[in-house]
Amino acid sequence: MNKSKSVKISEKNEPLAIKSMKVVLDFLPERAEKILKMRFGVINGHPATLEEIGKKYGITRERVRQIIKEALNKVKRKKVKSGASIEQEIKFAINKSNGIIREEKLLNQVSDNVKAQGAVKFFLKVIDGVNSRSASAEMEKVFYVKDFDFSKWKDCKDIAKKILEKKNVSIPSDEIVKEISAADANIEKSAILDYLDVCKEVKINNFGKWGMIQWSDITPKGTREKAFLVMKEHGEPLHFTNVAEFIDKYGLSKRKSHPQTVHNELIKDTRFVLVGRGVYALAEWGYKRGTVKDVLEEIFRESGQPMSRDEILNKVLSSRKVKKSTIMINLNNFFVRVDKDRYAIKK
Repeated sequence: MNKSKSVKISEKNEPLAIKSMKVVLDFLPERAEKILKMRFGVINGHPATLEEIGKKYGITRERVRQIIKEALNKVKRKKVKSGASIEQEIKFAINKSNGIIREEKLLNQVSDNVKAQGAVKFFLKVIDGVNSRSASAEMEKVFYVKDFDFSKWKDCKDIAKKILEKKNVSIPSDEIVKEISAADANIEKSAILDYLDVCKEVKINNFGKWGMIQWSDITPKGTREKAFLVMKEHGEPLHFTNVAEFIDKYGLSKRKSHPQTVHNELIKDTRFVLVGRGVYALAEWGYKRGTVKDVLEEIFRESGQPMSRDEILNKVLSSRKVKKSTIMINLNNFFVRVDKDRYAIKK
């Protein structure tokens, strides 16, 4: 039985999606309306379970499911025009993403309000011209327009996988777009990044580079992997406190990084080399482990002959961040001067 009620839609701060949902549901029985709002999390931002709703109204979960299904069908048949604006926003967001979009991305584009996002989810159930597909091994949960070409999407995804697996290194957006476009002219350049955005196997990291989901520079798991990625992208030695700051800055950790924890992990991993007071570099950059004396000994062994002061300083400074005076102290204490400006290992 329909009810008579006034719907307040004049609240200045109330999101469009919630205002529209209130109007669209106005013709439903009050219980059905409240159940839908609870189910989609519009009341408190928490989508209620069938069991929670059932307990509130003293009915079974199956009955709750029936009420929701019947109410959604009534809304679809009614086609209330009051939801037209939010429907347009939803369709605009999907079309702007070349006809397919991740659920999370769509919700964030339409509204950043949690309750309003619940209302958007409601409209996605009842509007025409928009379909959904559940998450799979290949794809995130998506919404798409009816005529979306999934075969073209799959071609794009498969080409991206081949390119990345062959290169075995993450690459920036412009490079992957260029390579996919060159491999298949039928895939529109403008659609490539939107197609890849819904992939599960191929992902973009927080530094804007694409790679396979299992790669450590795409999905770094521990503190060491996150620190390695930060330093690799930064490209030069960093103090461990800065490494911790960058881990947080680039959103690589859900919890705040503790500098001492980062320091402890850097010490344990041979990929990192201590090159100064608390300053670390990557071993792959050519930096060497050990004391300044150890580094000097290795430089002389590699040279096989006496070296000039400037040669020695340049060699050491290319692999360690130390003062020139520290290098000279080690040279004078542990090595021998063979003429005015040349040094060698003591016999």
